[in-house]
Amino acid sequence: MKHDKIESASSLPDHASEYDGRQLPIDRVGIRGLKYPITVLDKDHRTQHTVAELGLFVGLPARFKGTHMSRFIEVLNTVRGELTIRNLPMILSQIQHRLNSEDAFLEASFPYFIEKEAPVSKAKSLMEYACYFTASAKGEQTAFKLGVQVPVKSLCPCSKAISERGAHNQRSVVDVQVASSGFLWIEDVVNAVEACASSPVYALLKRSDEKFVTEKAYDNPKFVEDLVRDVVIAIRALDSVTYVKVSAENFESIHNHEAYAEIEWSTDVGQQTQGVLDVVSPTKRTRFSFGRWLKQQRTERHLSQSELAIQLGVTSSFLSRIESDERQPSAEHLELMATILGLSTETVMLRAGVVPDTILQLVQENPERLKQLYSANSMS
Repeated sequence: MKHDKIESASSLPDHASEYDGRQLPIDRVGIRGLKYPITVLDKDHRTQHTVAELGLFVGLPARFKGTHMSRFIEVLNTVRGELTIRNLPMILSQIQHRLNSEDAFLEASFPYFIEKEAPVSKAKSLMEYACYFTASAKGEQTAFKLGVQVPVKSLCPCSKAISERGAHNQRSVVDVQVASSGFLWIEDVVNAVEACASSPVYALLKRSDEKFVTEKAYDNPKFVEDLVRDVVIAIRALDSVTYVKVSAENFESIHNHEAYAEIEWSTDVGQQTQGVLDVVSPTKRTRFSFGRWLKQQRTERHLSQSELAIQLGVTSSFLSRIESDERQPSAEHLELMATILGLSTETVMLRAGVVPDTILQLVQENPERLKQLYSANSMS
């Protein structure tokens, strides 16, 4: 009885290692679209199990005909699916070694779930956030970027200002890519983004929650431009952030197109820009915003925009334009604001840039005193 010959791996031809005479290196070659169970770090529960779609690549030197695709899976199996910023350098190093390459790349996209409470009923539900990251190693230098897509609610300031009833609003998606010299939790990125929107969105809302979310968005209108700018500022304030790219897309409810904005920032560019600004205008002061101050006072007293508008005898749209510094309130409105907020009329008028007659008279009687006060303030 004849037996089939079983050949060893060493006796089989290895075409991938053969010489290639075209002298063209390949930037990236590997596998993509691999579904794989992974474990990621969870701020509240230490770890979270999910399923990622992975891509693993190397740079292929010009002399080699191909790479060894099976070795990517072998490296992945050694870590049993744990992919975090803590062990990615080790994984990339193994890929470099096993596939004989100076450059290694890994990309992953996965759903991540965070338990959220509804704002009024406190009903709990899981919110899904699409997350991804890219990691690379070039020689001994490694780089890592985290990406999070956060759905939020945005309400149009223009629509609110020109409408007597309501304003068009829609769901938006903010995409954040961030690099840090420290460690960033996915939850911290999500919280930073949601705080910048007209309102967060939730998987579960009862009627009392719907009322709260609707009114919160109405009191906090945002253009797509406002959204990306505010998010960049919020993300830069997180621990040791060195790079951030933010895009926002509004799925417009009254148009057949979407609204889109994008900002990319890094510490190098930020430092260069800051240096230019310092040279051009070293003593420039930020203009005081009466509207921002009024909104802060209203919020501290737990007054919604519509409630304050009713007490002032104006529309919410009119008050919104005051809070965005598009309209100047009348003297009568300033006096009424002082009464409602429990502040002196002089304080509110001065905040609005209006000098009350009583103070104007004191200045006229003793202008030198005002000059002394101004000089002392400038020196401090």
